[in-house]
Amino acid sequence: MTRHPIDRANPKAEGARVKHFLDLARREGVHPAVQELGQRPVTTRTARKVQEFLRIDRQESPAT
Repeated sequence: MTRHPIDRANPKAEGARVKHFLDLARREGVHPAVQELGQRPVTTRTARKVQEFLRIDRQESPAT
């Protein structure tokens, strides 16, 4: 059975329009929304959730 023409393992950026778009996107830098998310303060509730998920992943018993 043959594969569909679109079904490729490695998508390739071909053509001048795609290369120009990617060049412009790289020049713009990081989107302001992404910067804002990176500067969010870590709340204790969020940090606690992460600790609990890591504990479960390590298969440790609950801290009492």
